[in-house]
Amino acid sequence: MNRMFLRPGVLAVVAIAATALAAAPAQAATGRLGWQPTLLPLPAGADPAGHGYLTGSDGHGEYSGSFIVGDKLQVISWRGGQPTLRGVPAGFEWAMAEGEDSAGRIYGEALDYDTGADRTFVADATGFHLRDNPPGYRAFQMRAVNRRGDAVGMVFTDNPADNAAAVWPAGAAAATVFPLPSGADNVVDIDDDGSILFSGFARDIVWKNGVSRPLADIPGFSNPHGSAIRNGVVVGFASNANAEQAIRWTTPETPVALAGGGYAGDLNVGGLTVGQTSGPGYQPIVWRGTTPGGELKQPGTYKGYASGHVSDDGVFAGWASNGPLDEGGVPVIWRFTP
Repeated sequence: MNRMFLRPGVLAVVAIAATALAAAPAQAATGRLGWQPTLLPLPAGADPAGHGYLTGSDGHGEYSGSFIVGDKLQVISWRGGQPTLRGVPAGFEWAMAEGEDSAGRIYGEALDYDTGADRTFVADATGFHLRDNPPGYRAFQMRAVNRRGDAVGMVFTDNPADNAAAVWPAGAAAATVFPLPSGADNVVDIDDDGSILFSGFARDIVWKNGVSRPLADIPGFSNPHGSAIRNGVVVGFASNANAEQAIRWTTPETPVALAGGGYAGDLNVGGLTVGQTSGPGYQPIVWRGTTPGGELKQPGTYKGYASGHVSDDGVFAGWASNGPLDEGGVPVIWRFTP
């Protein structure tokens, strides 16, 4: 995805993920463990540099994201390693895929430059299906989707004080809107049981059915932030004046430091987690639960690469580039090879 195609809020989220997982120049193939890359092909007419992001999977071999094709950001999915151009919803010029559920439905947002219209969509085998914004709100910006297809995000009015959180349950005709929990300022992720991870002013919060549980500190670090939640487990990081520390919270009250890491970005149903080492270098790193599980190897000659998604079948999805990673790249997946 090219920077010019991004709303500032979306760019900020993707830039954080890209920066967190950017690799240093070529890694030597040392050590017994390794996650080997495969560059996925792009469809005809695509920008050779991709300028996009591989952001989701159905957990059993399909991957999805958005890449520049014909000077337009369009949704693409891959099955058996081969691309299918899904395109953009009719009447829109920009489509960003945010995630995919276990049934292969792709969730995202579409934008029309001329009118400024911004709509959430679901794409399935029959095409794109647009969703109306909740009454009284001018936009619903999606943040995440869980495996069953519940989408979570923020809804906005002309008065920022009236902005709120919203969940669009799988198959429902309308979103459920509710105020942000006390201390929260944004939505981060949604678990399969409906628990929501919120970012907070001082610390992030796991919220469910009106009950908030703040993420606990670990000794020597403060301001804990979560990146993803799955099966009640949160991964993320905390910081002090000199460093950051990757953390796994088995419950919001029980943090464990992830050895060798400064940041943890995503995890799957089995606890396989991707993140980055602490600086300098900031190389991608993998954990199996709390145990270090190897590194993501460099894709070809690309000097920068990132993974923001871990599929339930144990594959990392991301992108690679010789330019700025926050401007996207070509699609890459990594599989484990002993």
